[in-house]
Amino acid sequence: MILKKALFTVAASTLAIIMAAVVWHTHNPLPAIYPHGPSTLVTASNERTLRSFGDQQGVHRYHVTPKDVDQFYLNALLHYEDQWFYYHFGVNPFSLLRAAGQWIRNGRVISGGSTLTMQVARLIDPHSRTIGGKLHQIARAIQLEWHYSKKEILTFYLNLAPFGGNIEGVAAASIRYFDKLPVLLNKNEAALLVVLPQKPSLYRPDRYLERAKTMRNKVLSRLQQGKLLSSEQYQLLRKESVKLHKDPQPTLAPLLSRYLKQRYSNAHKLTTTIDYSLQKRLAALLRHTSTHLPHKASAAIVVLHNPSAEIRAYQGSIDFQNVSRFAHVDMVRATRSPGSTLKPFIYGQALDMGLIHSKSLLSDIPANFDGYKPQNLNGHFNGPISAERALQKSLNVPAIQLLNRITPARFEHNLSRAGIEFSHKKANLSVGLGGTGTQLLTLAKLYRALASNGYVAPLKVLSHDLNLQSPTSILSAQSSWITFQMLSAQSAPDRVVPSIRRKIAWKTGTSYGYRDFWSVGVSPDYTVAVWVGRPDASPMLGYLGATQAAPLMFDAFDLLPPDSRKLIRPQQVTNTIICWPSGLALAQVSKDSCDSQHQAWTINHATPPSMNINGDFTTFSSWPEKLSDWLNTKKSPSQPNPRSATTDATTVDTGIAITSLRSGQHYYRSQLDVLPLRSSRQVDVNWFINHAPQKKPELKLEQYLGKTIVSACFRSQCDKHVIYIHP
Repeated sequence: MILKKALFTVAASTLAIIMAAVVWHTHNPLPAIYPHGPSTLVTASNERTLRSFGDQQGVHRYHVTPKDVDQFYLNALLHYEDQWFYYHFGVNPFSLLRAAGQWIRNGRVISGGSTLTMQVARLIDPHSRTIGGKLHQIARAIQLEWHYSKKEILTFYLNLAPFGGNIEGVAAASIRYFDKLPVLLNKNEAALLVVLPQKPSLYRPDRYLERAKTMRNKVLSRLQQGKLLSSEQYQLLRKESVKLHKDPQPTLAPLLSRYLKQRYSNAHKLTTTIDYSLQKRLAALLRHTSTHLPHKASAAIVVLHNPSAEIRAYQGSIDFQNVSRFAHVDMVRATRSPGSTLKPFIYGQALDMGLIHSKSLLSDIPANFDGYKPQNLNGHFNGPISAERALQKSLNVPAIQLLNRITPARFEHNLSRAGIEFSHKKANLSVGLGGTGTQLLTLAKLYRALASNGYVAPLKVLSHDLNLQSPTSILSAQSSWITFQMLSAQSAPDRVVPSIRRKIAWKTGTSYGYRDFWSVGVSPDYTVAVWVGRPDASPMLGYLGATQAAPLMFDAFDLLPPDSRKLIRPQQVTNTIICWPSGLALAQVSKDSCDSQHQAWTINHATPPSMNINGDFTTFSSWPEKLSDWLNTKKSPSQPNPRSATTDATTVDTGIAITSLRSGQHYYRSQLDVLPLRSSRQVDVNWFINHAPQKKPELKLEQYLGKTIVSACFRSQCDKHVIYIHP
């Protein structure tokens, strides 16, 4: 009878406890593990930190799992904090009884008796340090064990444990104190991070170094007693000082990191394709460049790896710490006028349509395209010129001559199929000269096609992106190869010979009003795109893409490793001798009709005839009518010789030198009114004084005083001298 009553009492008590637990659980669901959203760590491809973002409370916590943490740390943590972690149900009764006994004997808390699960319970649901609070913690621990696996609970601890200040989790602590990932911790570092969460405000090594060392050695002693360390290891480790990483973490690719954080706001960690070393060197390059730019000017660079379409470097402003230069404005993604940077794709489409070959005769003359009258930057016209030279010299009329024949609508439609979008209301001819808006990143994506058989691919910036979207062809392999050859045949600006010589197809651009300066270059393996200007769109008079953005682009190329690929000429591309003025192959015209011969890249041996300015092909072996009329007004023969009438030649010396003055010379207004400007070039010379373009090759001393910079530019080459003018 007594036994039955006892059994009934036990059963009733057990049932009451279970019912109470169910009721408590129903009314007290588990709180969110990360109630203030995730902290986000943005890293380079090698896992080095680019930038970190705290949660809504400003806490930095970088999510890891046990496999991301050094195994010795895990072993030490479980041995020191909870040896029976994998065997209990969230609570260790023996530890609780031991802690209670110590409390009764000493009149104060000696050890808490908390398991790792109980510590997680306290971290997600803080409680008072009373018996009631401890019971609440125990209930939460059992609740956690019911809902989550041991691995998940251990993961919670690894990410929630406090390590001082706004640092939570072993990953954030490892990076903050030791500048390394938690998987790379050594034994001393691991031991310190095991004990730090017990009293993070008192044991912080950056504030209390000796106290931290004492607590670390306490952990090492316990590990030696537990056979996790040998006596010899313990004696060596305990003597070591606590070595902290004291240099502040550099913030790299901050504007890219900000963009990714906004786009993936719930991500704990974002591993990018950024090359850490390259990004660091590019940031230093732009900081150095900033010393040579005027007030409020900024710059941006993006580097692509062509074979993988990965973004390897992304610098959205010239110096993220310089507010006076609008450091927080991301100019990689800002919409700006592209200047002349779209011209190569006009020529590429013309090649695909069979309108031109590389040496087709084009007309750089005054022209009226239904009311649109393009002008060259220097206000001069070159007359007859080959397609290759017109593209290299970035002449406006020949480009519009081709775009008018292609039609702006067709040109844009071909690019829009690949996701290349522009910012304007309606397709028009001015788009070819920058009368639209686009982004630096879009230009980089577009130019990459010249080294990718004409295909535009989605760019990859996160390492886990699969790029499932198929590339889209905007040019044929033949036209993209020929366009690459035309752009790579021009000389680079004066500069120190780089240690790595590579073939680079490059193009510059200057927007209307001198507001944007571009340079985009492509080698077989890399694409580098550069923008220079003022983010507030105020002008920088006298600057050019060739003199500002191009040198920076080539400096960026110098930071890249050698190219591993070569672009293979497609079989359909052949080198054909053609004749001017007809544009046809030598074999197709009579000897009397061939005024000059040129080596041209052709597709399938096709040699389309020369075009009139309106885009119609000429029907006879004669000069295009409008071009001939313009040459006659210049007192040229009716059938001019292109060897003397054009700027196109097989071998061209592109150098220039100022001959009328030398750097360091001093001039006095009282002795001289006008200083003539002369150079080694007689024609096509653009003169600049203090970066402002000049209509006449002369310097009027009354307009200047003190240090004066005189520059002469021929094509992409410039010579510069500094003189001093006195009253």
